Amino acid sequence: MSTPEMERPRSEEMSPPVATAPQRSTAHYVFVLVVVLLMAETTTYGATAFVTVLPHMIPPFTPAQLPWVFSVTLLVAASIQPLMGKLADVFGRKRILMVVAAVFIIGSLIGALTTSFTLIMVARVLQASAVALPGVIYSFFREYMPARMVPIAVGMGSTATGVAILASPLLAGALLSVGDYHGIFWFCAGYMLVFGALAAIFVPSIRPTGERSSLRQIDIKGSALLTLGALSLLIGITQGGSKGWGSTGAVLPLVISVILLVGFFVTETRVKDPMIPLKLLRGPGLSRAIVLAFLGQVPLLWTYMVSQMLQTKSTPGASYAFGLSTGKVGVVILGWGLLSMVFGPLSGYLTRKISPRKVMIMCLGVSTAISLLTAFFHDQLWYYVVFAVIGGIAGGSYYGGLNNLIIEAVPGRMTGVATGFGAFCSAFTSSAVPVIVGAILASHVLTLKGHTPVYTDAGYTIVFLLFAACALIGLVVAIRMRHGRDLATGGAGVH
Repeated sequence: MSTPEMERPRSEEMSPPVATAPQRSTAHYVFVLVVVLLMAETTTYGATAFVTVLPHMIPPFTPAQLPWVFSVTLLVAASIQPLMGKLADVFGRKRILMVVAAVFIIGSLIGALTTSFTLIMVARVLQASAVALPGVIYSFFREYMPARMVPIAVGMGSTATGVAILASPLLAGALLSVGDYHGIFWFCAGYMLVFGALAAIFVPSIRPTGERSSLRQIDIKGSALLTLGALSLLIGITQGGSKGWGSTGAVLPLVISVILLVGFFVTETRVKDPMIPLKLLRGPGLSRAIVLAFLGQVPLLWTYMVSQMLQTKSTPGASYAFGLSTGKVGVVILGWGLLSMVFGPLSGYLTRKISPRKVMIMCLGVSTAISLLTAFFHDQLWYYVVFAVIGGIAGGSYYGGLNNLIIEAVPGRMTGVATGFGAFCSAFTSSAVPVIVGAILASHVLTLKGHTPVYTDAGYTIVFLLFAACALIGLVVAIRMRHGRDLATGGAGVH
């Protein structure tokens, strides 16, 4: 839906036009699409594989250090998502892809060559650059591909992620059979080297025409305030869940985040070229999409919760506890990954046929249903198999529907930062909800198996009812929203 002329921010009106590439064959566009998606998925391989190998990293690391090996990458990546998108909007998508590839390879090599916890942290922080690529990739699709292909290309992001999630446990097992955790870093370096080189050769470079791209077009102060504020907020939430909400480690980052984020919004009202115009951010299209990014991600943590439940050792009074191995859990919830792979591109296609809004209604309706079903029916393994298949529809539809909603709400030169905001909201939810869930379950402990708590059925019922409530609120928002009712155009209808 086009932005009304009278409501378009001045910074958008003065934005230079975007250069367009000559039309190529469909096969060419598909090849470029696959190269870009596979390049980005190195982070999914690394993240999922690290979940598997964490227990094998003792020694040289302590149990208290292990969570940071995994979470520091997600925290940093979430906080820099909008900035990465903005840099791509200004300097060009390919240039940012190449810089990210180089930074990621350097980080992987550092991790592969050290046993120092400090250097491992440095390595994982550098790897976060690639985790923050979604906004860059979606804006590239909109900029380079024919409008008819953009919605499907955006949806295919979940297909590539599904492949990586299915393959990562096998990859980790194979690498551990011949070595240790260093193998994950070596694999990441080699993988990015291959697909980064392919991207350098085959991905075209298209930059905005008109004013020369420069740092003057970047709201450095606003970018710093937003990035550091988001990072402080995520650290505070994480520390609150582990050390207590009254601890200094939780309170101090949260206070700092409030100060920085307030400073960001004040700054954005005063600068000539803000990171993202607040009028656009407050507009009915983008603001509703951001709300759906928060709420829609909550029930998608179903696989995280179910994995925890099914691996719990069989205990009287805990009907969900089956004591399954990681591999068997993967088999039980295999349908989620498979259906996500199918419904990623299918949801993109459907945004062109029935509208992005209706795709999100489908996603949130399915999410509400499986959350309610799991809340009350979780004592048979076949329940989880069926629910996973149904839930995969929501998993794939979320990314195709949400990102097409965002693309249809903003002009081309704002695609990177806008989709980066959406990705940040999803990442924030993924970081914050486990902390809330942990607090709920901590008050519903049935017994202890060694030092591991076994939670009551009622505790998990409350968690899944919370998931259902978030999905239901999101469903109401999607039904009532005016934006997204038109068929997706790949951004061609927004100027």
